[in-house]
Amino acid sequence: MSKPSYINVPNALSLIRLLGVPLLFYLIHLESVLWFISWFIILGLTDYFDGLLARRWNQATAFGSHLDAIADVAYYLSAAWFFFILFPDYLVPNLTYVYAMLVMFGLSLVIARAKTGKFKFLHTHLSRLCGVLVFFGFLLSFAMDTTYILRGIVMIYTLAFIEISFMFWLYGDVDTDTRTILRLKK
Repeated sequence: MSKPSYINVPNALSLIRLLGVPLLFYLIHLESVLWFISWFIILGLTDYFDGLLARRWNQATAFGSHLDAIADVAYYLSAAWFFFILFPDYLVPNLTYVYAMLVMFGLSLVIARAKTGKFKFLHTHLSRLCGVLVFFGFLLSFAMDTTYILRGIVMIYTLAFIEISFMFWLYGDVDTDTRTILRLKK
């Protein structure tokens, strides 16, 4: 049996996203936000294509899944930071919701650690939907007030972390690509 290759296109896309996040912190300081927005979009597209290609080309690996999760955390946490820097008027009214979401995120990681012995994050339908919503919500913020859109995204994220918490609590070591608690059986 051959070992899975760590070097493939889907993993390269995840690595580009992970290593590309620091460039966003440089680009945000340029006079024009066009470079920042363009790079943000490119990194967001790597999030879409890495998983799609991994499944389509049968190159999905545990390593790739972990790399994708780490790159996702870096990308979406940086998006939250940039949201705070660029659009504080949209974020501040939602801070209570954001804090509740962060508590649920932390709780989901603690439960995963307690039930599996490691910190794990699942790629559920809700968490994937939130990634898409953050991507488009952030870009939309350049054109309009997204206070209530952000609130909706944060609430859906909170639900995603609640679902993930229950999945680990009830079923233990769940595959990271499990899409919903409704597909799990005791």
